[in-house]
Amino acid sequence: MGFKLQGALRCGACGKPRGLGTHVCSPGRRRRRRTTLRNPVAWECRTCGQPRGVRHTCAQRSDFKARRRKAAADERRRKRKATKERQAARRKQAAAERRDRDRARKKAAKRSPRTSRPRGDGHEPGTCGDRDCAKYGCKAYWQGMDNCPGPHEGE
Repeated sequence: MGFKLQGALRCGACGKPRGLGTHVCSPGRRRRRRTTLRNPVAWECRTCGQPRGVRHTCAQRSDFKARRRKAAADERRRKRKATKERQAARRKQAAAERRDRDRARKKAAKRSPRTSRPRGDGHEPGTCGDRDCAKYGCKAYWQGMDNCPGPHEGE
């Protein structure tokens, strides 16, 4: 049990102990209370430093909640950083794959020069003089000519 001697008079403006003419207070806009007379002897708890009364329960200050909040924030920060790193790695991998595909396509284009596809004999329907030509375009052309009611040159 610790007993502590305090000043008996308390200032009404700031609440600090008043001495015999040594206290200088500038209350400013604070609410001004009456100067009070208090018990000069206070009984304080040795462990927590709080004034002891009949129903005092000592509750020591702990930084557990602060440490837990800090650990949770660190964990969230770590997860966010890991997620960003994974996303960046995926973007880099996709870009590398695109570059590889482009390079392979360009290399293949350089290796084999472009050649035109063979399209059979190059006659067009209608210019072919054979009415019994087996080509689809020629058959359609001659059937259309047969079904057409108008006059045609050479026919």
